[in-house]
Amino acid sequence: MDVKKLVIGIILLTGIAVLAACGSSSASQSKKEIKIGATAGPYSDQVKDSIKPILEKEGYDVKVIEFSDYVQPNKALHEGDLDANVFQNILYMEKFNNEHDMDLEEVLPVPTAPIGVYSEKHKDLSDIQKGAKVTLPNDPVNMARALIMMDEYGWIALNGEVDPSKASEKDVAENKLELKIVPLEAAQLPRSLGDSDFAFINGNFAIASGIDLESALGLEKTPYEYMNQVVINSKDKDEAFVQALEDAYKSEKFVQYTDNNLAGFVRPEYFGELEAQK
Repeated sequence: MDVKKLVIGIILLTGIAVLAACGSSSASQSKKEIKIGATAGPYSDQVKDSIKPILEKEGYDVKVIEFSDYVQPNKALHEGDLDANVFQNILYMEKFNNEHDMDLEEVLPVPTAPIGVYSEKHKDLSDIQKGAKVTLPNDPVNMARALIMMDEYGWIALNGEVDPSKASEKDVAENKLELKIVPLEAAQLPRSLGDSDFAFINGNFAIASGIDLESALGLEKTPYEYMNQVVINSKDKDEAFVQALEDAYKSEKFVQYTDNNLAGFVRPEYFGELEAQK
């Protein structure tokens, strides 16, 4: 036997074995733990009660971290303490990216609880009186949503040239009823009901406070840009866990969960596409 050829053959086989071992190690180390942040209430419930069990059947270990504000979930995601979060719409995410130099990206929309108008003092929107106190979210995106609703109700008139997604108090061209408009931290709005005539409350905080969405005097006609999204770091968009998350939200089990537990929520368009395929 040619000794030189034997040596070369051994070297080649050794190299192949090493490469195979590296490939096996890489595959075995593919991400199997997913940390998902969500605001306490319906969005964390969606994950805990439905998405988490679906993912666990696929072999993932899912941790759900709850937050009580709209700032920390994005900071935690950016810093790598989370793999995804569920609490925000695209407009809020884009604004947050710009202001904090982050590179977050949406994956898909989820069933979303609309902003509603609630009151402990009045039974109808037509009960609005001159000088009434109205509370609404103080973050720019959700304030704009509330102001648009007020404009639609005829309570105020917004500047005709304003971008609806960026409307703020300074864009109120006419406060017809001399309303006392009081911006508050979104999570505090349910507590403001006893001290206000009307409160515009984000659906997740309404539900978390035991308020039934169907008790609202008015609900937002939520467009796509205000639908809450599963959000990730852009660098992770091709990771297997991201596709697994998307598949879980687009599963028949999650659609059934939504049907049984999320009355009054705005349903994403892909729900209709899934049901049409049956």
